[in-house]
Amino acid sequence: MYVPYVGTWLIFGIVLLPVYMVLVGWFLGKPRNLRLSLMGVGYVVGMIAVLWGGLTLMSLMARLLFEM
Repeated sequence: MYVPYVGTWLIFGIVLLPVYMVLVGWFLGKPRNLRLSLMGVGYVVGMIAVLWGGLTLMSLMARLLFEM
């Protein structure tokens, strides 16, 4: 049986709780505006993609630097 590490629960359960609340508030809050809610989700996804892309590029550059 697989048991996730404590860090997994910490990051996805506690640290990202404000992000979850923002997403829930966008879709369940009043007044509801689906267009703006989807635009907000798009911004969040875009920021995550930029962060992951930057981390990937930095790790590739570090790999090239330290393999020489």
